Amino acid sequence: MTFRTEFTYYEDDTIYFLYVTNNIRIETDGTSNLDIQRRSSFHTEPLDTTKYLNIEDDEAAMFQEILINPDLENIIKAVKLFTRLMDELSSTNTIKY
Repeated sequence: MTFRTEFTYYEDDTIYFLYVTNNIRIETDGTSNLDIQRRSSFHTEPLDTTKYLNIEDDEAAMFQEILINPDLENIIKAVKLFTRLMDELSSTNTIKY
């Protein structure tokens, strides 16, 4: 269950993304990278977005990851949402010279 989702684009070209469930908190580091924090820990670690965008294409990797990562589906949803929002932003944002 997703409790909160935010996406904000600022005039200085920084972005903020937040995705919170009852087990995980995923947010930007202020630029374009994502960090994850699990409810059971205050430790924050970088999130490899490429891994989670492609894992569904590899059935064996998906199976192995779901065994050790019960939040896999939520992480995939968050990464896809973040990527979609960034794609929308880049397609609507004009380049300033």
